Amino acid sequence: MKGQKGFTLIELIIVIAIIAILAAVAIPNYLAFRDRANISAAKDALGSLRTALEAYAADTGYYIPSGETTKTDIDYLAPNYIDNIAKLTGSWASETYAISKTDYTVTVTAKDRGNTQVVLTLTGISP
Repeated sequence: MKGQKGFTLIELIIVIAIIAILAAVAIPNYLAFRDRANISAAKDALGSLRTALEAYAADTGYYIPSGETTKTDIDYLAPNYIDNIAKLTGSWASETYAISKTDYTVTVTAKDRGNTQVVLTLTGISP
């Protein structure tokens, strides 16, 4: 069988080992990057919601006409202050709203592996 060309078993094992090492380094970095991107998307969406609430308050003098609110009650912002509520809320997994005439707190869970809680208040967005 002399003269046949091909890879030996050792060469194939070495190549597979190199690919496995590269994957072991790349996959955790990718997952961490994706988590940071999901948290940033949630913060960005809350920033848009904050802008809409502040614009509404500047026009009307209050953040919401009634007391506590839910996700469906916030649709009053949609026609003039937020283009698409569904697109805005698509960057987080769950949310709780506490919006009154003079204050607001919106807590959302980002779509990351750690279920990071991002909170919007009058003073800003954290974490």
